[in-house]
Amino acid sequence: MRNKTITLAGLILIVVSMVSSFAEIPPPFKFTIPFESAWTGIHEILKDNQIQIIQEQRGQGYIKTVYTEYMSGALTESHIRKIGKERNINDGDWVKVEYQYEISIQLISARETIITVDSNVRALKRDFFGNQEWVKIQTNGQREEHLLTEFGRLFFGESFQLYKPKKGFWEGAPKNLADILYGKQRTAGPERP
Repeated sequence: MRNKTITLAGLILIVVSMVSSFAEIPPPFKFTIPFESAWTGIHEILKDNQIQIIQEQRGQGYIKTVYTEYMSGALTESHIRKIGKERNINDGDWVKVEYQYEISIQLISARETIITVDSNVRALKRDFFGNQEWVKIQTNGQREEHLLTEFGRLFFGESFQLYKPKKGFWEGAPKNLADILYGKQRTAGPERP
């Protein structure tokens, strides 16, 4: 019985650590504003941040931007970790990191719009021999959250914050299974089977 409990507790800890390592990309957000206002607002925010649009389809509510430099130089490696999920980036010289937005604006009703923001993050890697390649980095949601927050503040004021759902069971801190099953007073030791 004790081996089964330890195995089950280990399995739960593995699952919790796997789930907590997923990026927290903001879900699509529903705003109570007309499509026209949302479309104009996104354009205004991109213009204020000097981000150029390379493709847009108003009928489909789609906007794609050019890759915008986030950081270059000596601090690139640490800045990759700020906007991307951590990966093994110690195997070369990282020259530059860039991001690109893909924005979807969907009309729900005359006064409701859903906005979805996705970021494509890439980093320029140079190896020992001088060869360079762009490496795709998985986003951690920081850029998406930044754009949606700026959008919300444009319409609803500086106090606007994105609503983050409460953590469910799997996102919470791991709990000791023995404490749950037997109570906190029970501890494992040589005197107990």
